[in-house]
Formats: sequence, structure tokens, C-alpha cells
Amino acid sequence: MSDSNQPSSTSARPRILCVAPAWNEGERIARVVRAVPRGAVDAIVVVDDGSSDDTASFAESAGAFVIRQGANKGVGAAIRAGIDYGIAQKFDIVVIVSGGGKTPPEQIPRLVDPIIDQGFELVQGSRYKKGGEFLRMPLRRKLGTRAYTFLFSLFCGHRVSDASSGFRALRLSLLEDKRINLWQEWLDRYELEPYLLFKALRLKHKVIEAAVTIEYPKTDGIAYTKMRAITDWWKIFRPILFLGLGLKR
Repeated sequence: MSDSNQPSSTSARPRILCVAPAWNEGERIARVVRAVPRGAVDAIVVVDDGSSDDTASFAESAGAFVIRQGANKGVGAAIRAGIDYGIAQKFDIVVIVSGGGKTPPEQIPRLVDPIIDQGFELVQGSRYKKGGEFLRMPLRRKLGTRAYTFLFSLFCGHRVSDASSGFRALRLSLLEDKRINLWQEWLDRYELEPYLLFKALRLKHKVIEAAVTIEYPKTDGIAYTKMRAITDWWKIFRPILFLGLGLKR
């Protein structure tokens, strides 16, 4: 990473890393990188999850540092690679955004400010919390996210308003709790994100939801989600089932 992306070592402000997992996002990833407010983060990492297009080149041209996975390992593995980079480079906070642009990076301060100012360890973005919104969201997706959140809250024993949002920030010291183990192979795809939220809540860490906007693509030719029916729904559901029933840790 270039020196321009490295914050001063004498700064008392927490070091903040923006991580964007990306798979075949093409030019969209460049727009995401350019939209990240530079005053809100110290560095931007795009994790290219085995794209077959020019995602990595677009990300680099926009100013991001790129981690190439080499093969498509899954969004969970991509997020974990970004977190590993953050730990190795001694960042304090990681904020995760969508490489496809569904989570407007301009809202990053909404997620990191509660960590810096109020001592929260995990801030989950919520489109359904008062002040949040969702744009061009298909009806099927509305129903699915509501149903999933209900089941998540039921199994977890903690009420949340939006368990399926991928827009979140965490203080990396949260992962010093060895009861939270993101480095499990079964978390490689869609499982890691609900696993993290579920474990943080169950273990009584300081977690809060922040109102955000989730924005679905304007162009009909762009799929609103890369999740596949049934197989990927199971991947996002099984962490809450396994953890709720005590089958996994």
C-alpha cells in the first residue's frame, strides 16, 4: 500500500480500514472506492474474490489496495481476508461495504462514530431502523429480509431490526474474544456475517444498530443480489440454526 494510504503513527484517532469484498463488479467497484469519504477512513482495501473481469484493475485505478484471492472463495472468506489485513496492519476499526454499491460509502461515519464516541464494539447498519431507508428494493427481498430478521431474533434471543444488512463496522479488539472464531471453513460464504452478529449479541458485547440506506441497482440488467435461491438461503440461515441449537461454536 502506498504511503498516502497510511495514517500518521502519532495520531490518537483510531485507525479505520474500509473493506469491500468484490466479485465481478467491474466498473462499479471504482465508483464505490471513489465514494468512500477519505476523511472518515485511513485506507481502503478491496478483496477481489476470484473475479473473471477487471474488478481488481478498476479498484486499483480508483485508489484502493487490492487483495487478490485467486479463486472465488466466498464473501465470508473475502471479508475475513480484509479483517486479517486490518489486524496485520494494526488498524483499530474495520468498516465493511458492498463492492456492488448497495451500501453508500458516504454513510460510513454513521457506523464508525458510535464505536469512537460511545465505545460500541459492533455497529450493524439497518435499513429498517428509524432514519434508515431502502431504495428500489424488490418485494421478494423485502419479505425475505423481514422473515430472516424475525428468525434471527428468535434464535438469538436478541431483537434486531435488520439481521441481513451487510453494512457494518467493528472494533477489531472484539475478535480477541476467542469464543468468536471467524476462521472456520464453514463460514467462507454467506455464513460469516450472521455468525459475527449472533455471537457478539449472545456474548453480550456492546452492539448497536445504526440507520443506513440500502440502495439496489438502477439498471434492470444488474442482478439485485448474487445469492442463489435455496442453496445460498441455506448458507445465510444455517449459522443462526447451528448456533441457536448449540451445534456449532
